[in-house]
Amino acid sequence: MADQIDIKDFTVDAVFLADRFGVPTETLRRQMQQGLVRSVIERGEGADAGRTRLTVRIGNRSWIAVVAEDGTRITERMAFCTVK
Repeated sequence: MADQIDIKDFTVDAVFLADRFGVPTETLRRQMQQGLVRSVIERGEGADAGRTRLTVRIGNRSWIAVVAEDGTRITERMAFCTVK
């Protein structure tokens, strides 16, 4: 799953996601079970139709990817979140 994300069911492989956050897969799975992993899925409209933005947040870090209809990642980045 290195190049594609299954956007039909909106699933991202745990090994792939753990790698993005730099944590062992079991740590990610434990955080998911504890409800510490949040995600948002946004479908593009207008000029962005056919694209989907996935945001996964763990603690103060977010992985954000824009994905094409076929599941190919167009862009991805890590961001740090701040609380005001």
